[in-house]
Amino acid sequence: MNTRFLALELRRAVRNGRYLIFTVVVPAVMYLLFVSLYGGGGGTFPNGLPIPTSLMMNMALFGVMAGPLSIGARIAVERAIGWQRQLRLTPLTGSGYLFTKGALGMLVGLPAVVLVCALGAVKGVQLDALHWVGVLVTLWLGAIPFVLMGIVIGLVASPDGMQAITGLASMLLGLLGGIWIPADVAPDWLATLMKVLPVYWIKELAQAPLVSGADVKQALLVVGLWVVGLSLIAVRRYRAQS
Repeated sequence: MNTRFLALELRRAVRNGRYLIFTVVVPAVMYLLFVSLYGGGGGTFPNGLPIPTSLMMNMALFGVMAGPLSIGARIAVERAIGWQRQLRLTPLTGSGYLFTKGALGMLVGLPAVVLVCALGAVKGVQLDALHWVGVLVTLWLGAIPFVLMGIVIGLVASPDGMQAITGLASMLLGLLGGIWIPADVAPDWLATLMKVLPVYWIKELAQAPLVSGADVKQALLVVGLWVVGLSLIAVRRYRAQS
């Protein structure tokens, strides 16, 4: 991974106002909205997790998902304008390019997690220090499959359809993965579908120390399969275009 290239890419991402609004501001605002509507009264979900804590994880996960998806999908634009061809004239290797994009996706997913969790603390989410660290780290590492998903989209999609595809992917993953409709209150058919997607299992890992009955082994297996599968697709597509 080329650190200078990563720094350049990070500056480009931060200067993009749409990134800041959609991946950082929107999850924070939605958390404040939802917690004001549903977080009062000390209610809990059937698994025992307090509603404000669950909403905090959901909105942080949305930011972790949306940012890396959009960053990876920018590869489609770079393919169209010939930026990848220019990079091949430099010492940057193909693997270095993909690793840098992956690291960039991880970095842009971090602010949303930190901001939403900070708001959660302000709004009364009570966790001990170890659990706070566990939630933050688990949700942030949960960006990995979405980084890879964004890269795959960037390698297969046209630049004209990139924004539509990433927007639709974010909405569908949020809806079918348990962000907008928590699995605890979803119909049986939807709850079954949620368990195919990494979104559901990343939250399962994040809340595992706080609830009973969390299936950590299953969560690691499903997320791991998504990571391995998407990695293989990304490498194969990049080699095919080289």
